[in-house]
Amino acid sequence: MARNALSFRFPEEFAAMLRTWSFVTEKDQRTILQEAFTEYANNHPDTKEKVLQVINTLK
Repeated sequence: MARNALSFRFPEEFAAMLRTWSFVTEKDQRTILQEAFTEYANNHPDTKEKVLQVINTLK
């Protein structure tokens, strides 16, 4: 699987929340997004397992 840099455009309201969250917590925006996605994945174990299976198959 190719490992290209990712780029996303978020709605301005979300981007403002992320920037402000980063400022208040003194955490990097990427760290906040990574933590949030990790929590999301852990809350959806069936999908997470399927994704991990696909990743392992493609290795």
